[in-house]
Amino acid sequence: MRIEVKNLRHVYSPGTDFAFEALRDVSLTVEAGEVFGIVGGTGSGKSTLVSHMNLLLEPTSGEVLIDGVDARTMKKSVLRRRVGLVFQFPESALFAPTVEEDVAFGPERLGLDEDEVRKRVEGTLGMLGVGHLAPRSPHALSGGEKRRVAMAGVLAMGPEAIILDEPTAGLDPATREELLNVVRGLKESGMSIVIVSHDLDEISEVSDRVCLMEGGSVKAAGKPSDVFYEHPENAPGTVRVALAVSERLFPDTVGRPVRFSETVEALERVMRRNP
Repeated sequence: MRIEVKNLRHVYSPGTDFAFEALRDVSLTVEAGEVFGIVGGTGSGKSTLVSHMNLLLEPTSGEVLIDGVDARTMKKSVLRRRVGLVFQFPESALFAPTVEEDVAFGPERLGLDEDEVRKRVEGTLGMLGVGHLAPRSPHALSGGEKRRVAMAGVLAMGPEAIILDEPTAGLDPATREELLNVVRGLKESGMSIVIVSHDLDEISEVSDRVCLMEGGSVKAAGKPSDVFYEHPENAPGTVRVALAVSERLFPDTVGRPVRFSETVEALERVMRRNP
């Protein structure tokens, strides 16, 4: 699925003394089958932007196109099945007595038969490593477990694209890595994925392209190496280390690594050349 945002503007509380322009002239494209990372400081417009991608928020002006079709011409139920959104705070989306019932709710609303619903519930919970939680109350789960159950509920709808708003916030390193592996697996299946995160290291590990937001506008967008090396003040630790080594010690030797493994390889090359 291709998601295109054109000249998007959003004003909260328009026509009042509390009017606030959260997005201004934002244009970007999420290509089919890619992981698209969105970064930026608090209040930069990240969550507001992605809430437009399935029209959870309506644009004040501008367009959202889904495979070239204006999203406003589509039924909301169809749009939100095709473009799933996992909220930053998963407990807000969990409501059923058991995990199994919670994940089954969406597929049942699609009118799927009992066997297909069960298959989807078991499949998505298994994919996320929480199949054993099926009979438990979602409200008795840990933060990481709730995050996975909420994601399973969205994936059970069979979306073509999924938006993850701060998917690993507050998780321990092991759980964080497990969720990132799920993201990698979804990409391999051909799904389009949008990730909003304050964690620059996380974004650098999984994203094909990155959008840097600032003050409700796009400050930069492109390959992670292009965005992060042009804006090192908004770059992950891997980039800052590589820049420091390159600028202070070995110019033109390190290159522009972004992911951790790439940075390690670059530093190994430097050490071999300069024992």
